[in-house]
Amino acid sequence: MAIDADYEGSLADLLKLSSYLRQDGVSPELRRHFTLGAFFFDLPTVEERETIWGIYLKKYTVSGELPNDEGWTGAEIKECCRKAHRLGITLMQAARYIVPVSRSAAEPIKALRQMASGKFISASTPGVYQYQENPPASRRRVMRDLDGPLTIMPPSKSDV
Repeated sequence: MAIDADYEGSLADLLKLSSYLRQDGVSPELRRHFTLGAFFFDLPTVEERETIWGIYLKKYTVSGELPNDEGWTGAEIKECCRKAHRLGITLMQAARYIVPVSRSAAEPIKALRQMASGKFISASTPGVYQYQENPPASRRRVMRDLDGPLTIMPPSKSDV
């Protein structure tokens, strides 16, 4: 997803935001109005997902071993926590009912990434967004106690 931003330094101090999935659907004349740039929001990074888990673990008062969340969106992390809370099951069990959009819509996401590469500012890292076909994978296990910090652990033998 791309988001255009524009700040008008006037009495109203207005910040305009608009979002769209396809850049070709927005005319160049309209895009010129967004002087802060067009930002591309890719799937959350490992660090961003850890922050998202912290928010929803606390909101739904669930804890325990976290599932492999590679390729998950914030909405999928929220849904996993919500399912665990409402059904009284573990996060690992709730994850069995989550199909990440990165899997169910892999080709459209790849096409969006390729289209955005070099054309948008990255929302997650400084500079222009650059698509990497095979980014380095980092697998980790996280345990969370509601009162304690996130604990990063190596993957279990079943994950290897």
